[in-house]
Amino acid sequence: MTRPNFVKLTDDQVRARKRRNIAIALGLLAFIGVVYLITVSRMYSNSQERRAAEAAAVGVIERADPALPAPVQPDAPVAAEPAA
Repeated sequence: MTRPNFVKLTDDQVRARKRRNIAIALGLLAFIGVVYLITVSRMYSNSQERRAAEAAAVGVIERADPALPAPVQPDAPVAAEPAA
């Protein structure tokens, strides 16, 4: 069996390849960082919009029918119902 003839790279070619690999790795890390930051910022803005929409919806329901009971706050104590 004969061995294949591999190309022997010079020292300059090896250094150039290493620089290219580092540049590609840094570019990939920068891309991942940008995607992460955009995702986090969009999630934050969507959660803020959802809170505002829920608050507006509660306000609309309260004004729509004053006979409805007041919304229960999670930290508020529950009032006992009057005995009939």
